Amino acid sequence: MNILRHALRSLRREFLAGDLLTVFAALALGVAAMTAVGTLVDRVTLALTSSAAEVVGGDLGVRGREEPPAEFAAEAARRGLRSVRMVAFPSVLFHGEASQMATVKGVSAGYPLRGQLLVARDASGLAGEAGGAPPRGEAYADPRLLDALGVEVGDEIEFGGGHLRITRTLLAEPDASGELLQMAPPLLVNREDVDSAGLLGAGSRASYRVMFAGDAPDIAGFRQWLQPRLDGRARLVTIEDAQQGVRNSFDRAGRFLALSALLAVLLAGVATALAANRFALRRVDTVAVLRCLGARQGDILSALALQLLLLAVPACALGIGIGMLAQVALVEALGSLIPARLPLPQAAPVLSGAGIGLLLLLGFGLPPLLRLRGVPPMRVLNRSFAALPATSLATYAAALAATVALAVSATGDLQLAMWILGGLGALAVLAAIAGATLLWMLRRVQGHMRGAWRLGLAALTRRRALAVVQLVGLSLSLCALLLLAVIGPGLLAEWRDRLPPDTPNHFLMNVQRDQAEAVERTLRGIGVAEPDLQPFGTGRLVAINGQPPRRGQDDDEDGDDDDSNRPVNFSWRTTFPPANTLLAGEFWKPGSSAPEASVEDGWAGRYGVGLGDTVTLQLGEQSRTFTVTSLRKADWDSFRVNFFLLLNAGAVGDAPYSLISSFHLPSGRTAALAPVAREFPNVSVLEIDAILQRVREVIERVAQAVQLVMGFSLAAGVLVLLAALQATAGERRYDSAVLRTLGARHGQLRGAVLVEFGALGLLAAILAVGAAAIIGTLVSRQLFELALSPPWASLLAGGAAGVLLSLLAGWTGTRRILRTPPALALREG
Repeated sequence: MNILRHALRSLRREFLAGDLLTVFAALALGVAAMTAVGTLVDRVTLALTSSAAEVVGGDLGVRGREEPPAEFAAEAARRGLRSVRMVAFPSVLFHGEASQMATVKGVSAGYPLRGQLLVARDASGLAGEAGGAPPRGEAYADPRLLDALGVEVGDEIEFGGGHLRITRTLLAEPDASGELLQMAPPLLVNREDVDSAGLLGAGSRASYRVMFAGDAPDIAGFRQWLQPRLDGRARLVTIEDAQQGVRNSFDRAGRFLALSALLAVLLAGVATALAANRFALRRVDTVAVLRCLGARQGDILSALALQLLLLAVPACALGIGIGMLAQVALVEALGSLIPARLPLPQAAPVLSGAGIGLLLLLGFGLPPLLRLRGVPPMRVLNRSFAALPATSLATYAAALAATVALAVSATGDLQLAMWILGGLGALAVLAAIAGATLLWMLRRVQGHMRGAWRLGLAALTRRRALAVVQLVGLSLSLCALLLLAVIGPGLLAEWRDRLPPDTPNHFLMNVQRDQAEAVERTLRGIGVAEPDLQPFGTGRLVAINGQPPRRGQDDDEDGDDDDSNRPVNFSWRTTFPPANTLLAGEFWKPGSSAPEASVEDGWAGRYGVGLGDTVTLQLGEQSRTFTVTSLRKADWDSFRVNFFLLLNAGAVGDAPYSLISSFHLPSGRTAALAPVAREFPNVSVLEIDAILQRVREVIERVAQAVQLVMGFSLAAGVLVLLAALQATAGERRYDSAVLRTLGARHGQLRGAVLVEFGALGLLAAILAVGAAAIIGTLVSRQLFELALSPPWASLLAGGAAGVLLSLLAGWTGTRRILRTPPALALREG
């Protein structure tokens, strides 16, 4: 027996028969989904790693709210390292009657240490050129800032007590390329101009930084020298920080993409298993005939396995091609969420995609073939058939574990994989138990029924194992489709709803107590209904439970976890704050003077703080200890004023503080805030309309990318549905032929099939809807931090669609059965 020739001939003859075509499509879809997502994640990771030093503007740095000690730069120079001093702070700039909030960044000579500062000599920005730190008296401005102030290159703007001349437009800063959101358009100036302008006095919101650059061994040695000399007011800036901004923006998008890709792979595996099982069952007689003709069992199995392998090669190649095209579309859809310069695709994700195809084939396509090992030559005469060997079940388990491991490796999200797999695994077990129980009950009552009901239920109970397999496949595929078509869009809609039209788009900071009434009066005059100025204090975190505060290891950024004397921002209230959810404990009653504190859940986890613990703060000249009486979750996406630490207003005493507020102004009304900036120069006004637009753009881009990957998953789900509904087509055709021979009418046969498919579809829909609601709710809360309520109307509609699809498959199958002559169906059976 020529194994290769037999495999090629069989494949050419049987490819379009249905089973092999389903296996081919499932493999291609699984490989395409994993190749697309894996290649995208790999390219982003490589881009972040290769450009990390450019993103932070150096190899190492020190940042803080105070100027780093001069000895740091002196020691760096002694070691042969270059250094640059920088300071950044928000400030209102004026030109005539126009004003605009800007992010001012003062840099010293030698800037930038890494990367390239790109500037232009006119506002068009067409002739960009590399630049350095601006000379004294000059500034480089973002084009948005020029438009807002109505100035051109060459004009002067007010800066502190003097003026600066805009000599260049600022096109790109190397140490700002990793920022997803920027509070205000930047203005780059000379550090000496900042020092002489008097803008860094008490109350300024300045962030200081010293960056260093040099050879890797020198940087490593200098880092070891720096770490023990940092106190709680200064922290290291490393290249890992460069990746964090983009990684955070890419994280939620990556979870959505990983969810869709993982479901596509799992559904492709289920479709492969169902189609391969039917492929094996239809080859039983062929194997028996070949055994009668003297073919060896090993040669027969080798030929069948080779047939599947020959099928997998073009399927994987097609999947890789589709995946590479899809990742190009993903890059376009995600746009500015990812770095501008991505490296070329690497071989690793492509090999991972091909590995997924191989695992799907060997793990889900090979085990059904093992059933054919026990087919004896006498099968031709007595229809005997060997049971599924136990080794096949072990192969399935090993293949599933390997597929999950490779899928997690490609998507990089173990937690998401475990939640989805756990939910779908529980659904599979529940569907198997429910199916077996229902069939046992139906077997007891079917004898009391008549007509189509009796025939349909008898067909289910007669093939109990296949019926259970069908039910599990239908439940899994329908649940996955509901997760993708209902829960996925629901999560995206919930994400969009976090930013309603009246989301605060302005922040007012550093308002002094004696200015509160005048500021509130001014805000009401321009249309702000409730200014709601809240106290904003900064103290020192002295102790937690009487011990120096230390953060958990997972939150240790630079190896120094000692937070003694660390600055901490706080506020105080008499009522529970909006945009917060009480998780544990009880918020204090109005009028209470007990020293109580309410801690945000993330901050509590960082420091290991729980109910009943004490927090000691240095508030100005006084030290006070507060007992934690409540834990809450702050909605940071609401853009309202939120604090990690809230204190009981009755127990604060005379702690120093300023006032802060967030409010919404209709688009185009920002100019009305100019009198506030002029009348109260110390007050900082931040307009974040650009941020809100950026966040909404992120959501829309993620939605587009997810919809693209969902296409693979939805196609795989449809394949599973078709494979599950056709799993018993041959047996049903034979049974119907026998019944027609015995005188059954067309209407009875059609009704019996509809009862069979309707019962399967209804039970699968009930299980799938419940599982999708539970899995969707848990995943949304645990992984996406979104409080999604199950969209029952859409879920029920999807379940009803699943039942109708099942009935449609039964109706279509009945028409085909009725067109087949009984004698031909009996011979085929």
